[in-house]
Amino acid sequence: MMKAAGWDLDAAANSIEPNVVYAKRAHKKYAFESHICQRMFSGFQHENFSVKVDSGEVSKETFFHQFLSMREMDPLDMLGQNPDSAFGKFCTSKYLVVVHPKMEASFFGNLDQRSYINGGGHPRTPFYQVFLKLAKSIWLLHRLAYSFDPNVKVFQVKRGNEFSEVYMESVVKNLILDENDPKPRVGLMVMPGFWIGGSVIQSRVYLSGASRLELWYNLWEDIDVWIEEYGRRTTQDMLKNSQEHKKSGFDRYCGC
Repeated sequence: MMKAAGWDLDAAANSIEPNVVYAKRAHKKYAFESHICQRMFSGFQHENFSVKVDSGEVSKETFFHQFLSMREMDPLDMLGQNPDSAFGKFCTSKYLVVVHPKMEASFFGNLDQRSYINGGGHPRTPFYQVFLKLAKSIWLLHRLAYSFDPNVKVFQVKRGNEFSEVYMESVVKNLILDENDPKPRVGLMVMPGFWIGGSVIQSRVYLSGASRLELWYNLWEDIDVWIEEYGRRTTQDMLKNSQEHKKSGFDRYCGC
């Protein structure tokens, strides 16, 4: 949509994260994914996900019930039933910080959708429905993370850090490094990682600065493909680790 709206994608990517060395021009898409993730995961470390709610402390079992009850539901249907829920407030706040007014105006020629969302509405437009898929997957990760004891913790990787296969996964697959090259360093953190007790779900990073990298990669054409894959993979990893957690009594709900 940005290209169709006449955006200079090179300039936009550089404004998000300046001076990243991309092996291929197509890899600049990772700058946009990084931009979205940084904003969507902001506040993940807080129990309320930085959403103002009137309810008091929520039990871990309640978090897990919320995860189970929401994961098969259509997000727009959920919001139709309760537009002012914590999830509804989360969607509203995240949309307003992820989608810049200038971007929205260039896409649609006006800010009508933004005004509607800012007023607490949830439109049935294709653009907003794609956003809701992303919002739901990250909200569910948060519900699941806070159902563990101790809580799952999110971690980020700073630009310039040396690549670690323990804590990081390259978004570009099948890297072949010349042994004479310096070790690659992080150019972008595309998605954060997670600590689950003693286990790690790796942060996904774009590596920059290795001069003789030979690259093979699959180009994701649609952001909803990325959302679906990330949500499924991370949720499966978290559920797998939940089998080792017996104290909270979650086994009877997930059939472990």
